[in-house]
Amino acid sequence: MNRTRSVLKVVFGINVFFLVMLAFSYPYLEPGTGSYVAATMTFVLCLLMLLLVVVLTYFELDLFDRI
Repeated sequence: MNRTRSVLKVVFGINVFFLVMLAFSYPYLEPGTGSYVAATMTFVLCLLMLLLVVVLTYFELDLFDRI
């Protein structure tokens, strides 16, 4: 579980970083533009990845020891 937890911490940190960057850029985006759509899709993907990290951490699944 130690290796899995380390990887999940890195994935969590990267997703939080992307969400902070998106939070700073959202006020400057105009709805309907391509950059707005890309930022929204990135936001949704980051939230899905955070949800996956939470689920894997909660159920203590050990993904790397099975390999």
